[in-house]
Amino acid sequence: MNTTHIKQIICLIITLTFMTPGFAHAHKVIIFAWVEDGMILSQSYFSSKRKAKNCNINVVDGKGRVVHTGKTDDQGNYSFKIPENIDSGLVLNLDAGQGHRAHWKIPENELKVIPSKGDMEKAMAVREKLEQKPSVFKIAAGICIIFLLAIFLKLLKKKRDKNSD
Repeated sequence: MNTTHIKQIICLIITLTFMTPGFAHAHKVIIFAWVEDGMILSQSYFSSKRKAKNCNINVVDGKGRVVHTGKTDDQGNYSFKIPENIDSGLVLNLDAGQGHRAHWKIPENELKVIPSKGDMEKAMAVREKLEQKPSVFKIAAGICIIFLLAIFLKLLKKKRDKNSD
């Protein structure tokens, strides 16, 4: 090998070294997901802010099972109802093609169960009970507590005034 070939190879290596990170970063894909009203909503886009349109999404549970699949719309959005009987967190995997992949983890504690009709009836009964007028006993007990606190504060103030003299 002569020096011209070595210089050409070095120039090629330097050029590829500086081009690759910028090129790869420009095509990074991002998925963001959140839970709202029994639904999982997501937005997907490239780092250039271009929407990730018509991209496949696979939702996997903690055991690695696919529990849902779908595609993003023309705005890079996708939403679906939280699957029933989920006992672990979920991972949304986005495949934007040509090796562009991203994922978003939703922990189990964020996957709130939609209350059933029975749960709603119990909650309404508790609310109605709280909205009822308090009994005479509760009113008298509250007034007694206020008077006892006032007497305690007055005695505390007298003691402090005696100690400061």
